[in-house]
Amino acid sequence: MKWRIIIWLLILPLTPVRAQQNDIASVEDPINLSVNSLKQFLSIYSAQNEDELVQKFSHLVERLEKVEKRRKSDYAFLRSIFYKTHNSLLTEYDRLATMQETLNDGQFGCLTGTAIYAIILQHFGYDYRIIELPNHVFIHLELDNKSYVFESTLPFNGFMRTTVEMEQLLKQPWLNHRRISQLTTVGEWFSDFKTLPNQYKTIDLKQLAGLQYFNESAKFYLSKDYVNAMEMVMKAYELYPSERNEKLMQLIINKILKYDLIKEDLKNRYLEKYITSVRDRKLSQTK
Repeated sequence: MKWRIIIWLLILPLTPVRAQQNDIASVEDPINLSVNSLKQFLSIYSAQNEDELVQKFSHLVERLEKVEKRRKSDYAFLRSIFYKTHNSLLTEYDRLATMQETLNDGQFGCLTGTAIYAIILQHFGYDYRIIELPNHVFIHLELDNKSYVFESTLPFNGFMRTTVEMEQLLKQPWLNHRRISQLTTVGEWFSDFKTLPNQYKTIDLKQLAGLQYFNESAKFYLSKDYVNAMEMVMKAYELYPSERNEKLMQLIINKILKYDLIKEDLKNRYLEKYITSVRDRKLSQTK
C-alpha cells in the first residue's frame, strides 16, 4: 500500500505540468501568426522566393525580440520597432509597391509599410488601429494614456506623438467611400499631422490586404487590361467589401461589356461574378 501511495505522489506533480505543456502547444506560435498575416499580402502574386521573403521578415522580428528583452520602456521599444524596421526593409518610396517589391527590393508605399508595422506590432502584443484615408493609410496606437502615430512614409520622424487637434478628429471615425473617385489608389505619403482630414475609417489587416488588390486593379485598369483588373478587384471586394471596391467593379464591368476584344462568354462570366459578389454582400448585410 505504501508503494502505491509513493508512486501516486510521484506522478501527481507531473500531471498539471503536462496539461500546461499541452495548453502551450495548442496556442499558435506568434511568429507563425505573423507569417500568416504577411502571406495575406504576398499571395497577391505567386513568388518562387516566397520562403526567402518570409525569412527576411522573420529575421527582422527575431532581431526585435532581442531588443525587447533589454528595452527600458515601451516608448523606447516602439521607437526601435519603427526605425529598425525602416532601416532594414523600407528603403525606397514607391507609392504603389506590392509586398513582394517591398521585401525583395525595399520599395514601399504607405500600404505595404503600414502592413509590415501592423504585423510587427501584432506580434509583440500592442493594440493599434489602421487608419484609412481616401489615398493613404497609417497606424495610430495608444499607450500609457499617450497617443502615437506610425507614419511609414516618413523615415526620419515617422514615429510621433499626436496633437490635441488630431486626437479630437480621431474620436469621430467616418469615411464616405461614395466621395472617393473610382481610381483613387492608396499609397500617398502624408506629413501634416497637425490636422487630419475628417473622412477616415479604421480597418484591419485583412481589409488592408484588400486595398493592395484594389491598387493593382486600378493599375491594370489604367493600362486597359480589364480582365486582370476585374480579377484583382473581385479579390479586393472579397477581402474588403467596401463601396470603394464596389465602385471600381462597376467601372471595370462596364468596360468589359463594351470591349470588343473580350469574348461574349467571358463577358457573361464576369457579369455573373459581379452580380453574385454584390448580391451576396447585400444579403449578408440584412442578416
